[in-house]
Amino acid sequence: GMDDTPRPGSPPPAPVDEDDDPRNHPTNVKIREATALKDKGNAAFSAGSYDDAVRTYTEGADIAAQVEGNYRSQVARDVRTACYCNAAQARLKQERWSDAVDLCTLALGVDAKCVKALYRRGCAHLEQKEYAKARTDLAVAAQVEPNNKAVKSKLVEAERTEMTDAKKAKGANDYDRFAKIELSDDEDGGLAALPPPPPAVAQEEARPPPPAAPAPAPTPPPPAAQPKPASAPTAPAASSGESAPDQKRGSGYRYWAAGPSAPRVIPQKIDPGTVAEPQVANGAGSVWNSAGTYEEKDQTAWAKEELQRIVSAISVEVPGGSARCTGVKDVQGDVGIHMVRGKKRYLFDLHFTVPFEIDLDGEEKVYTGKINVTDFSADDQSDWEANVTWDERPTSSSPAYAKVLAAAGKALDSPKSGTVCAGLADGLHAFIRAFKAR
Repeated sequence: GMDDTPRPGSPPPAPVDEDDDPRNHPTNVKIREATALKDKGNAAFSAGSYDDAVRTYTEGADIAAQVEGNYRSQVARDVRTACYCNAAQARLKQERWSDAVDLCTLALGVDAKCVKALYRRGCAHLEQKEYAKARTDLAVAAQVEPNNKAVKSKLVEAERTEMTDAKKAKGANDYDRFAKIELSDDEDGGLAALPPPPPAVAQEEARPPPPAAPAPAPTPPPPAAQPKPASAPTAPAASSGESAPDQKRGSGYRYWAAGPSAPRVIPQKIDPGTVAEPQVANGAGSVWNSAGTYEEKDQTAWAKEELQRIVSAISVEVPGGSARCTGVKDVQGDVGIHMVRGKKRYLFDLHFTVPFEIDLDGEEKVYTGKINVTDFSADDQSDWEANVTWDERPTSSSPAYAKVLAAAGKALDSPKSGTVCAGLADGLHAFIRAFKAR
């Protein structure tokens, strides 16, 4: 065969064209650009610059949309969906519900089963009081992820809020109707139309014998002229003090209402010390919700203190040095224990920033950065979202550059052991265990 070995004095082989490098393929370039914009949007979100975050997310989604019909199209679709979902979360923070709905709809146009898009669009519909749409989105999300506790809780909340608003729309609840009832709603005018109880009625049994009775005794009117009970206010007996015409005992409501046997009931204040404490079954709600139907206990203040305690104690041995977290900053979100049909549900949705320091052996300078946790709302670590930003790090030409980046790690969903991200992930699992022990 032919010898391909270059002969002495022959020209060197031509360099490899950069266009042939897979890393420089237009598809890969666009995916890197879109991913970089998504990370930039995450940093703006963590800083509270929601408009900048939405603008950057949208640019990333537009670039990812240009990658279609090749072997990396699925990766591009994932980046595009994440950009739309994150932008929607930013609009939810701004309470721009319609914009959040539109962005989630764009995400669902790329991935119809994206649970985050369904959940966040359901939340936006709920804030708009579009209850049917909210229930539909949340129900579909629950079908895709049956064990997603946040979705289940929000679906229950949507149903409960819809029922509450429906009652308010009717103008009265079960108690308001009692406040509208008068002392008596008798068609003849009630107790207000009755004269004071005649003494003769109260003393009927003790009437003295006829010889001792006052004279002259009035002649009773004929039966035809006997006034009906409704015309009792015009009877002269009430004003003259003489005996009223006898009424048959127990003849009806008006007889008893007119007599002393029907005293007016006056509400009495209850002494709390005399009331027995209600017994609450184990696992049910508070004493005011002994049935355990629905109750929510806000745990956000406790969560902030517990996160600060756990994260401040995180210290990691990294290759060639050590690293530590210095606390938690800018904690935002909600944490609560929800009692639904007698079962406790532990729900949290937080985002925060964790500053850290890396101290390499032989280096005088301490390198600092932040882990920006943009989504911490589930037990499943694979759903956690975070990115790393730097305040002080070595230059790219420094030998310490690679060591410092490796010591920090890149993400929380699957961090390498011996990194700051791995140490923080362990701390977040400890927080979840403490939360569920409450």
